[in-house]
Amino acid sequence: MSITLYFAKLNLISDDIFKLYDSTEDIDTISAALYDAIKANKVWEKERFYIDENGEQRSSVIEYSAHILNVDSNTYVEGWLYKKSNLYYKTLDKQTNTLVQRSTGNTEGNRFVLDLKHGFIGYNTSTRFGYKEFIEAFVNIINLGEAALTYNYRYSISLCVSGINLEEIKKELNNIGRIKELKIRMQPPNPSDDLLDELKERCDGLVKDFKDANVTELEVLYSTKGSSGIDLNAPLVNEKINDIQGLYSGLPVEESTQKGYVSVEATSTSGRKYASGDSKPIKRIIECIECILEVCIDVFHQLK
Repeated sequence: MSITLYFAKLNLISDDIFKLYDSTEDIDTISAALYDAIKANKVWEKERFYIDENGEQRSSVIEYSAHILNVDSNTYVEGWLYKKSNLYYKTLDKQTNTLVQRSTGNTEGNRFVLDLKHGFIGYNTSTRFGYKEFIEAFVNIINLGEAALTYNYRYSISLCVSGINLEEIKKELNNIGRIKELKIRMQPPNPSDDLLDELKERCDGLVKDFKDANVTELEVLYSTKGSSGIDLNAPLVNEKINDIQGLYSGLPVEESTQKGYVSVEATSTSGRKYASGDSKPIKRIIECIECILEVCIDVFHQLK
């Protein structure tokens, strides 16, 4: 049976990222802390709301946890991410001849491989544990572990997608019709080794502005109540959209969108949505779960 792998990237959103722009000496320390955070066995809980058979709102708690299987070359962690929840179903009560709601415990598990030094994750999915739910749970478990161990490192996570350029983003925004809400998010890149070497020699563009201001994340939100929508060509909006290509001179927009350094989200007046982070997720198909480490390492090298 074929198994689909998805890929994501952890990005530092604490100001430790700026230290790496000056010196890469802390990479091993950050990697070790990341490993410790997973090994801390923290459980992330998420409350889920649902309507019961009487039409009343109820809630249940979903628990997520990670388990390490092995570590390869002190770089690649292979493990499981578990989702423990209750499944609700209806059964026939023979005494009253009516349907009654019951629940049973259920645990789903997705296998993952994490590159400790570069933050890439490869993972499979299961019927009740999808690819977006996985990355939300994973980053929360990591940050809980970092906090519990009193590390200052904190992460965001983004799905790895086929990178798109500025003109493609503008085209997609125009295609969804009149826009009532537009959000642009940018953060300092967590780059490859080669780009880190460049940043030590030359830090320019918005990355320099981020570093000078000690800003680790920038979000701009435009909204309107007008029926004609936001004017994307107005300088107030268009200049900020164009800033996407000025993140750093050595970083193409395609790579920024692929690795989650830049994201653009929009909602039209008719309810249509666009998100740059949802476009064409990078996938690989494998025939057995035992192949996951080898395939993930190969993709990680391509993504660096």
